[in-house]
Amino acid sequence: MSGDQAEAVLLSSRSFKAALQQFEADASLSPDAQDLTRLYQAAATRALGEDVALASLTCGYTLCMGEVRSRSQGGFRDWVGLFGKDRGAPHYALMTAEYPLGNGQSSGRFVFSIDPTANGISQ
Repeated sequence: MSGDQAEAVLLSSRSFKAALQQFEADASLSPDAQDLTRLYQAAATRALGEDVALASLTCGYTLCMGEVRSRSQGGFRDWVGLFGKDRGAPHYALMTAEYPLGNGQSSGRFVFSIDPTANGISQ
């Protein structure tokens, strides 16, 4: 996935849902991808604040993607900051997009590279 493709996926609800479903289908066939998914889900969960919930997170061999829901202004931004500090689950490039859901709630989508040799998002 190139940076442009990642941006397009983050900006479109339909594309995001389709890409996430494809990641999940691919991961279901790979024990390594399942292990990576569990590792990064645990890190994402550790970074959750009081008003933030992990809606999804799935990994392939080089990329992970997912969504965080927040019930407070700044909740997603705070989650991104804490998640980035987790040394147990490093990531090397991160793209995000946040969307208001109304009533002070928001959805934050993300794609990140887990390949230490890549200084960007590509596959």
